[in-house]
Amino acid sequence: MTTEAEQKTTVVLWGGLDPGGQAGLAADLQAAQALGAETRIVVTALTVQTSATWLGGWPVANDLRNHVVKNLDIPQKNVAIKSGMLATRHHAKALARFAEAHPEAPLVVDPLMASSSGGSMWPREDLAAMPAWLLTHLLPHARVVTPNWPELAWLTGRALTNRDEAEAALAKLPCAAVLKGGHAPEALCGVDLVWDGQTITALQPETVWKKSPRGTGCRLATALAIELARGKSLVASTLAAKALVARLAQDHGV
Repeated sequence: MTTEAEQKTTVVLWGGLDPGGQAGLAADLQAAQALGAETRIVVTALTVQTSATWLGGWPVANDLRNHVVKNLDIPQKNVAIKSGMLATRHHAKALARFAEAHPEAPLVVDPLMASSSGGSMWPREDLAAMPAWLLTHLLPHARVVTPNWPELAWLTGRALTNRDEAEAALAKLPCAAVLKGGHAPEALCGVDLVWDGQTITALQPETVWKKSPRGTGCRLATALAIELARGKSLVASTLAAKALVARLAQDHGV
């Protein structure tokens, strides 16, 4: 018989700190707690932002990150990895090494390009060069990547104006993907496209927001990673993650 300890899922969260408590690691922790998962945290950046304004972001020192990663207490089983803001190529490389060392743990990458308030998640000088590096060095280690439409366009260097163009871009990724529909063209707004490497499944929105709450993508990706670690399929995991995000938005007004 499987014990409660063996069933417990642990998610290792890589991301930035939002002092407003609505996005980044704060949102990740909220989703993990709602699903009864344990967490381990690797802080990659400190930010100063409000719900409307991005004031700045500062990467955590590489030596500090390495020390944290080296001393993480990670269970042998039922582990997932989720990344949000990585801030620098050094942190992205460290995540790739970490994922390679834990191949049994599904890695879900939220490929943040900019904050809701418009701040860049990468140094300005790296923004144009990062997509090729991510496609080559990080995403091959990922089980799933969760871009919105602007992020998929950024990753693949393609203009996306309709579903056919989006599907062609998804097919160029080196891993499965959940294309979030919040920034989609009007006809597809709110529809998430799940690409498993062979087929596309369109998931209709459970909740329609006039403006998507901050941290929605963070919560979705964290919940997705946890559900994948629990053995659910990609589509089932995405549906469960969407349901959680909708419930949290309703219960807590996030």
